[in-house]
Amino acid sequence: MPKMKLIFGFLVLYASLTRTHAADTISANQVVRYNQTIISPKETFELGFFNPGNSTNHYVGIWYKKISNRTVVWVANRNTPLRDNSSELTLTHQGILILRNATTGNVTWSSANSSTRSVRNPIGQLQDTGNFIIYEEGGVNNQEDPIWQSFDFMTDTLLPGMKHGKNLVTGIERHLTSWKSADDPASGEFSDWIDTRGYPQLIIRQAGEIMFRGGPWNGLWFTGTPNLKQNDFYHFTFVLNESEIYFQYNLIDTSALMRLVLQPSGRSEGLLWINRTQTWSLYTAPQIDRCDQYAVCGPSGICNINNSPFCLCLKGFEPRSPDQWRNTDWSQGCRRTIPLDCDPAEGFKKYTNLKLPDTQGSWYNQTMTLEECKEMCKRNCSCTAYTNSNISGTGSGCLLWFGDLIDIRTLSEDGDTLYIRMSASELESIENSRSSSAGRRVWVIVPVAFVVLVIIVSICLFYRFNRKKQQQQGTPGNESGPDPENRNGDEGLELPLFGLSTILKATNNFSINAKLGEGGFGPVYKISDFGMARTFGGNQIEANTNRVVGT
Repeated sequence: MPKMKLIFGFLVLYASLTRTHAADTISANQVVRYNQTIISPKETFELGFFNPGNSTNHYVGIWYKKISNRTVVWVANRNTPLRDNSSELTLTHQGILILRNATTGNVTWSSANSSTRSVRNPIGQLQDTGNFIIYEEGGVNNQEDPIWQSFDFMTDTLLPGMKHGKNLVTGIERHLTSWKSADDPASGEFSDWIDTRGYPQLIIRQAGEIMFRGGPWNGLWFTGTPNLKQNDFYHFTFVLNESEIYFQYNLIDTSALMRLVLQPSGRSEGLLWINRTQTWSLYTAPQIDRCDQYAVCGPSGICNINNSPFCLCLKGFEPRSPDQWRNTDWSQGCRRTIPLDCDPAEGFKKYTNLKLPDTQGSWYNQTMTLEECKEMCKRNCSCTAYTNSNISGTGSGCLLWFGDLIDIRTLSEDGDTLYIRMSASELESIENSRSSSAGRRVWVIVPVAFVVLVIIVSICLFYRFNRKKQQQQGTPGNESGPDPENRNGDEGLELPLFGLSTILKATNNFSINAKLGEGGFGPVYKISDFGMARTFGGNQIEANTNRVVGT
């Protein structure tokens, strides 16, 4: 009997060790049932059956293993829920995952439509990144180039290391789709894409219509989301080549837990796990204010959240529908005050700190200089704007727009520069406006400064003249005073001072009608009726009328 117990204990220990070693994998024809799970090597993630929220439906998904509040990051059968717990997950010899009812054999979900390569010995593995991959056992690089992976078929969550974008070789387009609700992981009405219809840009759609646009990647961040910058916590990567276009982020501190989630409300959120409170904390969100609503100011309108109202027309444009515009309906946008006619004298007006317009239908070249970009736009009469596609360093690349400029907003800082095509007469009008404004400033400043200078010199001369006159008319009674030579040394040390009441009366309480102008020394007033006297050195001198006084 002791011998049998020893053998049984050895078998249990062996089975336990075997299970621990293989807990992160599933082999061909191996079954995962309702009460079983697959756990990643470092126990970061877990794959199995679950019930979301208060729902009684069953799903196969992946969630964080060590978080008490179960947080699901991927769902296999999100649109085909299981009504009971009689289903099982199996990996076939063809390398296909299938979810089927154990009683009837009916297949509920399968990865067959996405797996095209034939295999002989497939292995399924859950990695510590949260990715479940299927690969051919025995190959050196097979895990790097899997037959199938869950990262290619996202649900509502973007994890570090995921590629958010399009594989131009396989045609797989990786995008996020929100849950319908916290209790229902079925595909909701919001989806998050890297739009490749032109220069790639980040967009969020609602039922097929764009509701938010993060803008194109400018070499540092998406132009409409400058708050999502490189930092000490995570860093971004954006790849654009002949094989693929994708955005990716990775954590610098790999022990931290962070996820980007497209919520059922359509709001995109970056959430960080806080161990102390055992909750997910909001770290960042690209949608901030009303100006983030797509095309809120219509074509050629520009949104500035610091203005009231916040929609304006670009310089050289006017509302298409003035009545609607006055009623805060900006959907019709703006049109050019002076239409373009492909005149060689047409040029470009420079705007700074902008969220770049919608890049659908745009054209780009990643090697051209800004000057080459300008010349190309000018030669094409349909080109309406241009800029660098990459603002890092000294700037590089070329990005051209054709037709209306849609969904522009001003940013307080870290915005992009845009050069908008203008008619020759409009450019001339802008230049004349600048010159006229500069001329008016010179016309006002120079005369006022001259008048102030004349006043100061006149007061000094007047005071000096009266001091000399007093000395010449001195009496014997004055001889007992200070020595005349000493008095001469005091000449010009003090200017006459006028009391506030005197000035108020002389200027009629600083009336606007008495004001001549304003310069670096302050306002200048004309004295129409001084009517007061001022004593200088014991002599009373009546002030003249129609003098000029500065304050």
